[in-house]
Amino acid sequence: MKNIRYLGIAAMLAGVVGLVVGIVFIVQSVSVKAVVVESLRAENVTTALPAEGEKGYFLGNVIDTASEALAASEYLEGHLRESYGTYGDTERGSDDRATYLDGTTLRNSLNLAVLSFGVTTIALGAGIFMLVTGIALGGAGFGLYRLSGRMS
Repeated sequence: MKNIRYLGIAAMLAGVVGLVVGIVFIVQSVSVKAVVVESLRAENVTTALPAEGEKGYFLGNVIDTASEALAASEYLEGHLRESYGTYGDTERGSDDRATYLDGTTLRNSLNLAVLSFGVTTIALGAGIFMLVTGIALGGAGFGLYRLSGRMS
């Protein structure tokens, strides 16, 4: 019966660890997402989609969501390819190459923001999963602990 008691204690401890890790993941994901949104708003990059209201975005809207950043990046990529071709197509030292690099830098920053939003979403999901797992393990451990007391 002592083995069941120890198993119950171990499961409760694992449940507490799961709860703590879950809370840490959730807090980190929310705070990092806030930093990403704040950083995007501070840069004041606005949407320049070709038609007002396309996909629900409006011209001049500050980009501060993953979908806006992705849409702006895709639009910028199309515009760069249409206007300049590829980086290799531009002449070394030309103004076109500098403009292309500026556009590419902005695209990379927008894509990094999209990636950041994705990572924070994964961390939030992992945190919620850890919370649920911690509650389940803790409950099972408590049940085993109580069961061992009744069996002795």
